[in-house]
Amino acid sequence: MEARLTPLYAIFKLNSQLFLNTLDGMDDDRASWRPTGQTNSAAWVALHLVDTRYFMATHISLTLVNPFAAMLKDARSIGDLRTLPRLEEVRTAWKHVTGEARVRFGQMTEAHLDVMASAKLPTDDASTLGMLSFLMHHESYHIGQLGLLRKQMGLPAMTYR
Repeated sequence: MEARLTPLYAIFKLNSQLFLNTLDGMDDDRASWRPTGQTNSAAWVALHLVDTRYFMATHISLTLVNPFAAMLKDARSIGDLRTLPRLEEVRTAWKHVTGEARVRFGQMTEAHLDVMASAKLPTDDASTLGMLSFLMHHESYHIGQLGLLRKQMGLPAMTYR
């Protein structure tokens, strides 16, 4: 693995597990609960994270089919969806894209990381490395939201196991 990718890969691995840990013990009813009308549900946040992982996979040259692409095509917020997928479907998609991305991270070279990212993200570094850095932060942010939603549902705090 290219040395500059090592710390990001560590965050990727941690986020991969923490995402699943935040959903541990959560069922579809709890996941669809919203603390207020303006707050996203855990189901929406989890779906958004899976969608973002597929976005990342595409931009690191993986050709994977996001199983939720059609559902999310025109959705910009939770209000744009009539239904959300079952959590088990979300977990399965997360595990699939994560496994494929793990392999790809091991194949990436310095040249891959230095190429300009094909996506425009709010970061000063427009390279693929900059894009990956932003996306790892983005995942961490939303995993924190899932952890807070867990507690608001009355579930135990997320574990780091």
